[in-house]
Amino acid sequence: MANPIVSRAELAVGGAPMTVKGVIQKTSLLLGLSAITGIGFFFYALMAGLSQGFITMAAFGSMFAAFGLAIFITFKPQKAKTFAVPYALLEGIFLGGISLFFMRMYPSVPVTAMCATFVTAAVMLGLYRSGLVKVTEKFRSIVTSALIAIMLVYVVQWVLSLAFGSSLPFLFEGGAIAIGFSLFVIIIASFTLLLDFDNIERGVAMGVSEDYEWLFSIGLLATLVWMYIEFMRLLSYLQD
Repeated sequence: MANPIVSRAELAVGGAPMTVKGVIQKTSLLLGLSAITGIGFFFYALMAGLSQGFITMAAFGSMFAAFGLAIFITFKPQKAKTFAVPYALLEGIFLGGISLFFMRMYPSVPVTAMCATFVTAAVMLGLYRSGLVKVTEKFRSIVTSALIAIMLVYVVQWVLSLAFGSSLPFLFEGGAIAIGFSLFVIIIASFTLLLDFDNIERGVAMGVSEDYEWLFSIGLLATLVWMYIEFMRLLSYLQD
């Protein structure tokens, strides 16, 4: 999902200051926990022969729980340290379930999407570090507005899917429009990574408490998971 957390944080100053190294270490930990949980759930579901209905329920139940936890952390950023690990575990269950769903239809999609996600993240980090892309206030405003619009589309899609078993016309049903929308979402997710990097740099410059390294790590994890899901969606459309 998108990262609404960092921009709303009431950043506390005091104690040992946060560092980029600390954020990297904590992000690596959360990514590792999500990956281990996801792989574990993936293979358990395969070997236990769990029904697709149960897997879907577990995956989306975890997704909504993680989303609710992210919203809570948005308003209580000081709780990020406490809930970072539970958040990563919930994301892991979601990743395992949704990856299995896509793999059963398109076996190569999850691995390809994972590679695409990390390559994109590396490219965006390189662009940010090189100074070729600047995160200005105008850039931040445009990306944030696009994030809100995309989130509203997702909410409408979830309501339609859960309540009526249908989808928004064209946007989630394959075809040229769905591919174009998915590409747009991936671009915005990539730009969101730039916001994440800039937020971390600002936090370090402000001398923010090291406890908030967890907050920035959750933000990075959320963006990477969101990008991975969108890459799987795009690749599935292209397979069709």
